[in-house]
Order: sequence, then C-alpha cells, then structure tokens
Amino acid sequence: MRARTSLSSQACARRVVQRRRRCIRRLTGRHDAIADDDDARTGRRRDALALGDVVEIKVVGTAAVNGATVTGAIADFVTNASFHADGIKVRLECGAIGRVSRRADAPAAARASDENSVEVEDEVEEEEEEDESSAESIERVASSSGTSGAGRAVRTAHVSGVSKSADASTAKSLADGLKGVKRVRLPTRAGAHMGYMFIECDDADALRGVVEALNGVEFEGKRLNVEPAKEDPRPKEKKKTTATASKQKPQKPKKTRSELEAENKERRILEARAQMEADALLELERAKRRRERELERKERELQSQRELEMERERRAKAVLERRAAASKARAERARAQTEAREARAAAAAALGDIRLDASWRARVDELRASLDRLRVDADAHVE
Repeated sequence: MRARTSLSSQACARRVVQRRRRCIRRLTGRHDAIADDDDARTGRRRDALALGDVVEIKVVGTAAVNGATVTGAIADFVTNASFHADGIKVRLECGAIGRVSRRADAPAAARASDENSVEVEDEVEEEEEEDESSAESIERVASSSGTSGAGRAVRTAHVSGVSKSADASTAKSLADGLKGVKRVRLPTRAGAHMGYMFIECDDADALRGVVEALNGVEFEGKRLNVEPAKEDPRPKEKKKTTATASKQKPQKPKKTRSELEAENKERRILEARAQMEADALLELERAKRRRERELERKERELQSQRELEMERERRAKAVLERRAAASKARAERARAQTEAREARAAAAAALGDIRLDASWRARVDELRASLDRLRVDADAHVE
C-alpha cells in the first residue's frame, strides 16, 4: 500500500510539472509575440508598415534638420531592408525623409500588449492553483489510504464509481440541487477524468445529506460509492509580496565606459552589416529584374521567329496546294480530250468507209487536173 501511495504521489507530481511547463511555454510564446509587436510599433519592421500609415520619423539629411521629428503619412519606402534597429527609412507625403521612430497608434498598441501580458499571467496563476489543488487532493487520498485509525473529513465527500465514459459536466451535475454543496472537483488526467470526484460542503450536516442522497445511486451503468473523504482540502498559502521585499531586489550593476564603447561598436557593426545586407538585397533585386527583362526580350525574339516560320510554312503550303490543283485540272482536261477523240473515232468507225457517188467522179477528175496544172506552173516559176 505504501508503494502504491508513493507511485500515485510521483505521478501526480509529474503531471503538475508537465502542466506548469506547458504554461511557461505558452507564456514565453506570447512574450515573444509581444516583443514582435514592440518592433512593429517602433517601426523597425518593414512588414508592419504600409503606404498611407501615419508615423513619426527622425529626419536625416542636412545638419539643420538632422534629428528633427516629423509626423505624416508614408508616401514611399526609401530602402528595401526588412528590419533596421533605428527604424525603416521612409519618405512622407510632405517630402521629409527619415527613419520611423514610432507609429501614430503606438500608445494604444502598447496598452493592448500590456493587457495581454497581464491576462497571460492571470491564466498561468489560475492553472497553477487548479494543478496544486487537484494534486493536493490526490496526494491526500493516496497517502491516507494505507493508514489505520485516521480521521475523516468534516465537509468533503469522496465519490467513487463514476463512469469514465460520462461527460465531466454530466458527472458534476449529480450534485446540483443538493443542499449545502459548495464546490465539485473532478480530477482529470490527459484530458479525461479519473473516475472519482470530491464534493465540498458547507458543514458536516450538508456532508451527511450528500452521502445519503448519492450513495448507491446508479449512474451510467455503475453504482456510486459515497463516503467522507480522508481529509478536507487545505487552504492554499498566498505568496507574501511586500513593498520592502520588492525594494530589496538586487539592482543591475552600472556599465563601465569600456563596456558602453564595446556596445556602441557592436551596434555600429550591426547597423553596417544590416546596411550591407540591404544593399546586397537591392543589388540582387536589380539583377533579378535585368534577368527578367533579358528573358522577356529573348522570348519576344523567339516568338517573332516562330511567327515568321509559320508564315513561310503557310505560304509554301498554299503554293503546293495551288500546284496540285493545277496538275489535277490538266489531268482532267487531258482525260476529257482523250475521251472526246475516242468518242469521235468510235462514231466515225460506226459510220464506215467514205463512199463517193458516181456523179462526183467527173468533178474529182477536174480537180485533179487543176492541181496538176497548178503544180506545173509552180515548178516553172521556181526555175
């Protein structure tokens, strides 16, 4: 029994430590967010500023106006740096150039961040109180389970047999309507309750009434077992914080001149490095734009060359189509002429040989004699 009590105490302590670590991580994350908001309010981050925002700048330029502050709306960003320790360099609508010292809405944002930090601290304190109270109750029950003759609680009831599948609000509603109930606590582990709960009452009479009302009641298929707890919860001791104790906090030692000079030197190195990074980023941006323009020019040339080649292909295709059409037309004409000749020859063959009538023979003899005379005359003329 003692070994079981020790293991329960160790498990409870581990759970409390884990929950406190989660609270610390959450608090640290929110503090980091508050630090980022502070950079945004003071104008050290480029992404927190936009054209048209009203800001206060420290003018840089001639000795007459160097260090003066001017408030106005942002008209343009002079540098491409994403962060600068002294503020992003901008140009206002009035023409003034300088580094942003703060935004116009910085006081309101600062108050909001302070309120958020206070809320975070309150949440952490509340979670710590709940962890400690649940841990104390578990340790009390575990440590007193093995002892004999120990005293019972006067105003706290221990309810066991609570179904773990039941909802926490449903389990707590069992004590609704009972007289003298002050508080119902349902210890949880890994997001689920542990199957038992504590009911705190105003006095012993109320405790007896709770035991009589809930003992043996069936809830979610299981029978509840209600009896007085081992002991009542102990009041939590408040932290003693006095004005004298706060005044006795050790003060930070003052820095020497060499340390201040070293810090100034480091700050100047960081500023120079930031400026060099900004110049390098600007040069990279310019080179990127040059490459983009060169690629666009080459793309236009390739596009024009492709269009010219497509036009040449179109013209050659049109010439070939015209030639093919002309060749086909010639072939059609030749075929038509051949068919016509064959048709005439067939018709002539169908008519038979030419036969002259006897009356035409005298006429033919006359024509032949005329031709002979003409031939003789032609030969004589040539000689």
